[in-house]
Amino acid sequence: MVLNKAKFFLVCLGIASIKVFSQDSVNKFELKGEIIQGGLIWGVASNVSEIYLGNTKIKTDSAGHFIFGFDRDDTDKQSLKIIYKDNQIDFKVLTPVKRSYNIQRINELEQKYVSPPKELLEKIEKETKIIAEARLLIDNTDTAYYLSGFMRPVEGGRISGVFGGQRILNGEAKSPHNGIDIALPAGTPVYAMADGVVRLKGDDFHYNGNFILLDHGLGLSSVYVHLLKTFVSTGEKVTKGQKIGEVGSTGRSTGPHLHWGVQWYKKRIDPQAVLDLEK
Repeated sequence: MVLNKAKFFLVCLGIASIKVFSQDSVNKFELKGEIIQGGLIWGVASNVSEIYLGNTKIKTDSAGHFIFGFDRDDTDKQSLKIIYKDNQIDFKVLTPVKRSYNIQRINELEQKYVSPPKELLEKIEKETKIIAEARLLIDNTDTAYYLSGFMRPVEGGRISGVFGGQRILNGEAKSPHNGIDIALPAGTPVYAMADGVVRLKGDDFHYNGNFILLDHGLGLSSVYVHLLKTFVSTGEKVTKGQKIGEVGSTGRSTGPHLHWGVQWYKKRIDPQAVLDLEK
């Protein structure tokens, strides 16, 4: 294999779009997205054989489309290696920009507001296992359903919770907020952000209430939580803009809103990064 030294890149800042061509104009790739914590990168490569992000092989579809993202807490440089069918290599070093997150400390709370009661632990453990099993199916999807493009899953509303924030309750750090909360009246339609497959329609889960987990292909997924109603079934194919549910306040929720989350495999992605790809 040949590493074209002219094609070695070091990127330390977020980018809007990159297009790079190899010298023979046959081997080429394009990246679009922002290199930042919680960012999502869309890519396509021609004449491609394999793609690696660090030591992890990235899935591609038959046309060379691929996608990858940076977790909320990713700080290390990531090497992107694109190997073409003629054994030429493009190599790119990506350094995600560090973000600042809102950290809220609340003390002297009753314990029931910090940790769930013991009688619910078995139910929560069972539900966690169900979600994990559904996500295994997402890990194995080779179709890039997301090529339909992306859209906001609700119209209007107030952003009541941003990506990445975290609460520390009585000194105990809770899980960061891995999505966006959009406050809207109960019954407001919720739409699929892109084409995909329903991997799980959950009912009456302790934390999520009624929710839908969609698989958009090549490791990309989205989740719609606290729904009043759901209109799809596990295993069903959906299209971008299809009504899949209604805003509610089920599960652990204090009022009607949609919690909208996005992941690339286990990487927690800011949903706003998905919408930014459409700009």
